Amino acid sequence: MSRLKSIFDQQGKAVQLGKLLGRGGEGAVFEIVGQPDLVAKIYHPDKARERQQKIPAMVASGLQAKVSNAAFPIAPLYEGAGTFAGFTMRRIGKQKPVHELYSPASRRNEFPNADYRLLLRTSLNIAKAVAAVHATGCVIGDLNHSGILVGADATATLIDCDSFQFSKDGKTFYCAVGVPDYTPPELQGRSLENILRTPNHDAFGLGVAIFSLLFLGRHPFAGRYRGRGDMPEERAIAEYRFAYSVDTSRTQTEPPPFAPTLAYVPREMASAFEACFGPSGASGGRPKPADWISLLQQAESQLVKCTATAGHYYFSSAPDCPWCRLEKAIPGFVAFPSPLIINTTTPPNLGQLINAIRGVTDPGSAPALSSAMPTVQSVPSAQNKGSLDSSAGQFLLSTVGGIAAAILLGLGFVPPLIGLVALGASAYFALRNPKKPHANGPRSYQLKQAWDQVEQRYRTEGDASRFAEARRQSELRIREYNDLPNEESRRLADLSRRQREMQLKHFLDRFSLVNAKIKNVGSARKATLRSHGIDTAADISRQSIEQIPGFGPATASLLLSWRAGLERRFVFDPSQPINPNDIGRVKSDIAQRRLALETALKADLIAIRTTAAEIQRSRTDLTNRARAIWVEFKQAEADEKVRVFGDVVARRWVFGVACSAAFIVAGANSSGPRATTTSSAPTSSRSATIAPNVAAAPSSNPPNVTLPSRTTSQPTASPQAWNSVPLIAPRAESPTQDLQKSVAAAAIAPPVLPPLDPPREIRPPPQPPADPRPSVAQLTPNAAAPDPGLSRLKDLGFAASVEPSWSAAALSGLREFKVVNHLPPDTRLDLATTQALQSPRAIARNRSFLGGWATDPSCAQGTQLTISVQEARTDGGVCTFEAFLPSRSGWTVRGHCQVGADRWPATINFAVSGIALSWSSAKGNATYYRCR
Repeated sequence: MSRLKSIFDQQGKAVQLGKLLGRGGEGAVFEIVGQPDLVAKIYHPDKARERQQKIPAMVASGLQAKVSNAAFPIAPLYEGAGTFAGFTMRRIGKQKPVHELYSPASRRNEFPNADYRLLLRTSLNIAKAVAAVHATGCVIGDLNHSGILVGADATATLIDCDSFQFSKDGKTFYCAVGVPDYTPPELQGRSLENILRTPNHDAFGLGVAIFSLLFLGRHPFAGRYRGRGDMPEERAIAEYRFAYSVDTSRTQTEPPPFAPTLAYVPREMASAFEACFGPSGASGGRPKPADWISLLQQAESQLVKCTATAGHYYFSSAPDCPWCRLEKAIPGFVAFPSPLIINTTTPPNLGQLINAIRGVTDPGSAPALSSAMPTVQSVPSAQNKGSLDSSAGQFLLSTVGGIAAAILLGLGFVPPLIGLVALGASAYFALRNPKKPHANGPRSYQLKQAWDQVEQRYRTEGDASRFAEARRQSELRIREYNDLPNEESRRLADLSRRQREMQLKHFLDRFSLVNAKIKNVGSARKATLRSHGIDTAADISRQSIEQIPGFGPATASLLLSWRAGLERRFVFDPSQPINPNDIGRVKSDIAQRRLALETALKADLIAIRTTAAEIQRSRTDLTNRARAIWVEFKQAEADEKVRVFGDVVARRWVFGVACSAAFIVAGANSSGPRATTTSSAPTSSRSATIAPNVAAAPSSNPPNVTLPSRTTSQPTASPQAWNSVPLIAPRAESPTQDLQKSVAAAAIAPPVLPPLDPPREIRPPPQPPADPRPSVAQLTPNAAAPDPGLSRLKDLGFAASVEPSWSAAALSGLREFKVVNHLPPDTRLDLATTQALQSPRAIARNRSFLGGWATDPSCAQGTQLTISVQEARTDGGVCTFEAFLPSRSGWTVRGHCQVGADRWPATINFAVSGIALSWSSAKGNATYYRCR
């Protein structure tokens, strides 16, 4: 940091650096004191040596004067004995990285009033900026989303211009870096240090930037690969697999689900995208910036307003509004919110201002969303009547299993506990609705999920608590403003009460230490006292003296004695008026506070109006969105009820009746046997023979059958196990019928069972006492048995290899895995988590933002940034994370950052490429390198 105290420009004039604005892998950016329109970029020493020839050459070429929408170096900066340190450049105000505009999630927060017209105009301005850079002879080389800043007025500025490829006096300074997502196919996987970039290479990056803006953050090569194996984005680029191309036989790739296609943009623009991302582009066939400027200007005249949603604009050649289709297909998604119109005028005087603040209508508590839904009388679609429900197969299989379990349970072939478990499992799978909303799942369930998401957003975004808080803060300022006259009177009265003290202070201020003669306090000690703010006798106190190094109680006593001697000479004059300077300071302070409060109240008025309008807009938009889902949901319910096994209530009746009937029939056959005897003599000692209740089929021509001999004496069953069966007199039957029944009984009757043992008590084996503390096995997932998911978690680096089972540390690693892979941040090992763990696209810990990071690739200075799923911490401050949002380029995190007493809400974007981590937020961008 000491080197930054001696920074000067080419003329040798000192440049005083102010607040740090941002830090990255190359250096840091600072304010310049006294020059609010400029900033200074100070390189790390190793990077300064690389750029010490390039930057002065760029400055000498006057590039900044030629291009107004790019932040080129303006003047070089030096340190110490003339060593090159960095450069000054134009300060970019109130602009943000372009990815915060094209991503719907961040656009809602950073560009709340943006619609598709702004995205189209921003694309046009980016193309103009690239064309202006090419006109100077420079090639951007590393054109990517972090190097483009955009404003709420669609202005675009290119930054990181010191990395542009630049030539002067026959020497070419190469651009040695590149982001894979924006690198053209012919350069994928190659070292970029000594490659001569061309404007055609920039044309690819420009096409990606424009496509991402017009298609709401989707990358042109991110699609669904229909071939075998995985298709990483870098490989898809290298193989020209443009996901939106009409040549699907070559690309074997199709757009992501629900994404707008090239059919929704003008035909000329679709052809330009095909040329930019197709194989012909490598040979110079990509559209140039001038081509894009012409296409985008024409496209602006083809925009039309959606008749269904006020905030939607789309091209007139599109078959319908793509944003309405997208919002309908993706539950809870809002492409563009309705426009927010805020009255920014403020009343001319304070009384009207306060009345205006208090006159803003309180949105009040949001009514229940269901109360705003219409009554729907849905008529089932004719094609659904009699058709098989999508989940009927699962129901039928489960019902068959339930019937089998009931029969086995009724016959006593399985233990009761096992039979009941099997019956319960069958009931669960037969009667549940599929809980995963996939293509074969019930449409009504998917719509119910969409409804729940919209209802949750309605409760959150439509809540009026933030309006109440804004109103409360403004009331505190109004009260403080109204109390200013009383405070002024109190402070002036305090001056009157302290008149003697004030006269004494003015009296002592007349005696300077320079001219005082104090024993053992020479000129050197007096200079030390002055350096600590002690100039006169009025400044002397024991505490102020003893806190100075080298000044102990003895020296303090000498100085206090000198002051006490002067105080004895003081004579108070009550008739003397209060010093006008003291009165002036009080009045000046009150005036400054009055002005500051007036400014704050004007800002409060705009904030309160904005908050009230946002709440009302959110309620209206979400109510309209919910109403559309509600109508479709009721229609889906009606359609599913007329399908075969589509009604859940009907399923319950069918399953219950079938299983109950199977159990009753099986139980009756098992407990109601038929008994026969061979003799009716009362002295007979034979027992009744028990046989199944089976009816023999009659036959007119029975075969010749040799009957087996019957046992004349059989053991009698134990009374505890068998019920006594009374003997029934035989009924007279024909010889043929008797023969048939005898054959059937001989073929079907089971052997006679031996007597059962007397009943005995079975005790369970002794169990160890229960641990009152909850074990890991009681948590989710189950820790009782080895889980393949734990092995996969270890392979991905989220769990230690020594973890034998689901310990607390393994569960913490599971939560880290789910956050990194855009899953709910919990420790549930559900189906979605298991599929994500086994997916070849699962993001490992060493490819995520987790871990320790440094500002230099070698980590020579050790770890300077540590990131977990809870926070990011440095020596200077900490950012705590509250929510993770999915992002195409990495992760978007919401939370709060704090440095010292300064605390602010933050939205941070992480992107990892190799060992490099890109950190971007409203405070600036930075690059770190992995250390561990």
